[in-house]
Amino acid sequence: MGIENCSGQLGFTILSYMKNIILVRHAKTEALTDFDKSDFERELLPRGQKDSVLMAEQLKKKGIMPDLFITSSAKRAEQTAQIYAEQLGYPEDKIMKERFIYDGFTTAEMLRFLGQFDEQYNTIIIFGHNPDIAGFTVNLVDEDLYHFPTSCTTALHFSIKSWKDIEPHQGGLITYMYPKQFK
Repeated sequence: MGIENCSGQLGFTILSYMKNIILVRHAKTEALTDFDKSDFERELLPRGQKDSVLMAEQLKKKGIMPDLFITSSAKRAEQTAQIYAEQLGYPEDKIMKERFIYDGFTTAEMLRFLGQFDEQYNTIIIFGHNPDIAGFTVNLVDEDLYHFPTSCTTALHFSIKSWKDIEPHQGGLITYMYPKQFK
């Protein structure tokens, strides 16, 4: 099955000998002005909820279906992941929550983390925060991607069989999209 990129061109085909990563910046959240609430506890705004539905629907239209959901354990990232899971038919209770995604990570740290996963997973979706989610994306592909607004969703493919074999700058871009492109 072919997958369309954002320009509507027929693009890559997801095959079992490929590994795919979908990277999502959490959706629009409440401002950090309420001193009774920490950054970690901030929640999605109604706009963020709508944008998450929109972007998950776009993944579904493109035939990109994750086998595994991993999210930062911050409230706004968890909420974004839950909305995507609902839209894509993934069980919410199977979403992995990882604090290190909130705390910050290097490309090498995330690649080591991904290297632990079994080969049964072909497509992993990760929900996180800027600047790390944007930096990780840029370090995986040789593309000029500099704009990562809230709800930005990128899908990358790697011509490998094992998660342990992912290396920086070896990924191919399947899609790069954000809500304003569809409004």
